[in-house]
Amino acid sequence: MFRPLAVNIGLRYARSRRSFISFVTGLSLAGLALSVAVLVFVQAVVAGFEREMNERVLAMVPHVTLAGDAPVLDYAGVVERIRGVEGVVGVSAVVQGAGLLKHGERLTGVRLTGVDPGSYPAVSRVFEFVQGGDGVDLPAGGFHVILGVGIAERLGVVVGDEISVMLPATVVTPLGVFARQKKLRVSGILDTHSMLDRSSAYLHRTDAARLFRLGAGVHGFEVAVERPLEAQAVRARIRRALIDDWHALGLPALWDSSWIGTFGNLHKAIQTTKNMLFLLLSLLVAVAAFNLVSSLVMIVNERRGDIAILRTMGSHSVLVVGVFAVVGIVIAVVGVGLGIAVGLGLGIIAEAGFPWLEQLLGTKLMGEYLITALPVDFALADVARVAGTALALGVAATLVPAWRAARLRPAEVLQHE
Repeated sequence: MFRPLAVNIGLRYARSRRSFISFVTGLSLAGLALSVAVLVFVQAVVAGFEREMNERVLAMVPHVTLAGDAPVLDYAGVVERIRGVEGVVGVSAVVQGAGLLKHGERLTGVRLTGVDPGSYPAVSRVFEFVQGGDGVDLPAGGFHVILGVGIAERLGVVVGDEISVMLPATVVTPLGVFARQKKLRVSGILDTHSMLDRSSAYLHRTDAARLFRLGAGVHGFEVAVERPLEAQAVRARIRRALIDDWHALGLPALWDSSWIGTFGNLHKAIQTTKNMLFLLLSLLVAVAAFNLVSSLVMIVNERRGDIAILRTMGSHSVLVVGVFAVVGIVIAVVGVGLGIAVGLGLGIIAEAGFPWLEQLLGTKLMGEYLITALPVDFALADVARVAGTALALGVAATLVPAWRAARLRPAEVLQHE
């Protein structure tokens, strides 16, 4: 296949077996590959946290929450009114309160959430992460409970075990005043790899209402919106829709909030961190590009005689520039390709090996964070951005050595040969 002369000579120089040139070329390639691998891996980890934030946390926590100072009795009418607000895709009435779970001698605090298994999936995907049971087993009147895996581990329970829940309210008996208690049966374990696993327990809304003595009322409402980033605007629309007939509906004072108030700063921090890390680690690629400059300068010095002969034979300076541009581009392309492959390998190994490392150390390395696993997500756009940046810096690094090679004077070089 026909190839331009500059390409043929450049490829020959890039594959040179001269010990010094091959050593210099190998160092340049290794430095570029290492910097690209680090950038690909770090970008993938941050993208993984962003994915987990969007797909797990924002898919499970309510985007908008409304709660009352007193139980809401006519909650069906409120649900219909909220459902008609623009941007709302799901709404469910809930009962929430704090409790203390007990199994044997073990105790742990928990946030109890009473939900309707029929309507709650429209608000949260939390039930998709229930393990160890036969789906969502929360029959009304059965006092079944789904526990986060962190709670289950602290209590030492599995599916089918019975636990006791103690509530802040008290009951007076002839023997004294005692905290109200009720037996619950564990029907599922929730494992979302997020903070919900450490503090959340779910039971049927009817059972929760009986526990907290609400009668036919509920504590509040959880809402899912079409675009989570617009939750604040939807929250304002919901409030305007309810306030018009506030007294007519017989509602107590309600307070409202959105996920942005709770996790918004974290969401922004992840996006900012991703951009800042890309910028900072791009400087590492730039350092490797400077190394490529010095390496090409050495190659030019090694090939001074060849350059002088080419110029003496009538070759234009453009040919000389093309030759060393091809050398630099080949090193850059191979280095970037190896770096991407190493970065992908590091990400796969890190994500698969993280649970093994936790098991080996006997501790949850990220147990105190919002997301408790090490997520890795190789987004094609991120990898392409890294590759494009590295290649652009690599190509730019070839210009100075190639220009210097074209400016060599054949007579001065050959008189010393």
